[in-house]
Amino acid sequence: MKFTTHSIIFLSIFFGFCLDSLIATFQIKTYLSLLENTPYLMQTCFGFLVFCYWVYAIPERLRIFSALLYGLLIDLSFGDAVGFHMLFFGISSYVIHVYAFRFRLFSYIQLIIFFASASTFYLACEYLLFSPNNYSYFLLLSSFFINAIIWLPIYFCMRFVRRKLL
Repeated sequence: MKFTTHSIIFLSIFFGFCLDSLIATFQIKTYLSLLENTPYLMQTCFGFLVFCYWVYAIPERLRIFSALLYGLLIDLSFGDAVGFHMLFFGISSYVIHVYAFRFRLFSYIQLIIFFASASTFYLACEYLLFSPNNYSYFLLLSSFFINAIIWLPIYFCMRFVRRKLL
């Protein structure tokens, strides 16, 4: 794959994670002191879903090494524990590669359920490792529904980008 293709893919993943950070900073609990100690009510996974889209859309060109490299760059860019996104991008890439051509037979509802479940698993592991005190089943359930809703816009926007630029 060309360097420009890799840069387009990485920039879209990077902007997805930037959007996640932006949404997390503007939640209402940040501004009300009464809600300061309550756990977050929902969290989006734009960056992870964008990454999953790219692996789903071009599995023959986006291999495990690329996934590990994108994960490392995201870890270094956002100051996360080095290896966390590498691990999840690698595992997600492997699972999507194994079932890539079966996913093409799925309906949109089945794709929504699978990718929302994958993003919920990603959030559950992130909260268990980095902030176990804020772990909440309500957060996971609400995030499942939010990520299910945002999957289709991500799918169609990234498909438009893929068809125009790649």
